[in-house]
Amino acid sequence: MSKTRYKNQKESNEEIAKAYIENDYTNSQNKLLLVSKANYGKKSSNVCYSSVDDKGMNFYELNNNAEQNLMLIERYEWADFSSVTIDHSITKSAFTFVGHGENRDITIEVKGKEVEHVIRNHSSMEVNVVKSPVWTKVLGYRSQTSWKMFAASTIYTLILLFILNALLPASTHNFITGLSLFLFLLSIIGFLVGLIKPKWVLPKFKVKTRKRVLFSYLYLILSCLFIVGIFSDEESTSTPASTQVSSSQNSVTVASKKDGADSSKQKVEKNDSDNAVKEEKKQKAEEQAAKEEAKQKAEEQAAKEEAKQKAEEQAAKEEAKQKAEEQAAKEEAKQKAEEQAAKEEAKRKAQEQAAKEEAERKAQEQAAKEEAERKAQEQAAKEEAERKAQEQAAKEEAERKAQQQAASQQATTSSSTSNSGNYKPFENDPSDDQQSNMSCSGQIKGNKNSKIYHVPGGAYYDRTQDNIVWFCSEADAQAAGYRESQR
Repeated sequence: MSKTRYKNQKESNEEIAKAYIENDYTNSQNKLLLVSKANYGKKSSNVCYSSVDDKGMNFYELNNNAEQNLMLIERYEWADFSSVTIDHSITKSAFTFVGHGENRDITIEVKGKEVEHVIRNHSSMEVNVVKSPVWTKVLGYRSQTSWKMFAASTIYTLILLFILNALLPASTHNFITGLSLFLFLLSIIGFLVGLIKPKWVLPKFKVKTRKRVLFSYLYLILSCLFIVGIFSDEESTSTPASTQVSSSQNSVTVASKKDGADSSKQKVEKNDSDNAVKEEKKQKAEEQAAKEEAKQKAEEQAAKEEAKQKAEEQAAKEEAKQKAEEQAAKEEAKQKAEEQAAKEEAKRKAQEQAAKEEAERKAQEQAAKEEAERKAQEQAAKEEAERKAQEQAAKEEAERKAQQQAASQQATTSSSTSNSGNYKPFENDPSDDQQSNMSCSGQIKGNKNSKIYHVPGGAYYDRTQDNIVWFCSEADAQAAGYRESQR
């Protein structure tokens, strides 16, 4: 990109730099993000520009006398640094890059926060932003040098005082001037005391030195003098003018009085007759009457206006009272309506609660009724099952008795045919109650101690295991002196 091209197009230096850098990035794999004026720590009479991309930062030097306006001077890669400390001010931002080798101090104008955003999004560096009060970013306070801050404060105070002088009314100037003189005396006293004991006059400062006293109280003294000088000049300049106006007015008044006296003297000399005197008296009387009449009319007019004003005030009061009463009535009606609505809401809620409780009670009654019906059905089913079980048991008992009856008849028949007269009941061993030890096929089990016999199917038939005497039939058991078990 040649020097001739930019001269013909009459572009600014910034436009030239931006165009050159965009052209330089045309064939680059890096993505150009922004261009800004910069200072990378090397003193040069030429203007420097930086191009920030996703991988790092290029620095160019602008030289209008060279064949190429912009020349690439240096490049920094984000990967070469581990952390960066950023100090933002109003017009520029100072970047301190810390890497494995030498650190780099770079100053970016205007677009410092945008560069910070790029570093955060496109690098793994640790970003540390210096947090300082806003006033330290103002011109004159950034270096924290005492004499620079003193000079800046003085200049800013003068500018502020001129602005206040233009805005504040002239009636407040005397008060401001008097207050400034009082503060001026206090500042001188504080200054003298501070030179001896700084901590007595610097209660709010952490650093309490004579140097701090010198700058602080000298600033107060100068500020008070500035206030007195600015706010008192207008009064001093306005006083002669007013004096001149009043003197001119007095001279005009004296001249007019002198002319009037001369004219009246001439008139008296010329009109010395009685008629002239009478006419003059008559004229004066008429003038006096006219004045009194005008005065009376003015008084009547004033009385009318006063009465009208009082009537309007009374009407306004009555109207205000009426409005207040109407407002009170509206508020009372609104309050009553709200109370009525609250009552109706409470009544509705009570009805809903009652309906809810009634529904719950009915549901409980229905549930209780259904539970009772279920229990009744279960009881009926249980009774029906017990009845059927009893019938089944009775039927089985009848069948068992029929079988026993048939067995006893058969046993009786067989015993009658055999030599049953010589039969003797078999008494087994207490530990053996098996039928195989019997001398007959009967199944009647008797207890030798209780003299009770049990038939098969009886409640105690299987429980009787000791002192057993076996019988072939119930008749044999009864003949041996045993009685039948009741269960």
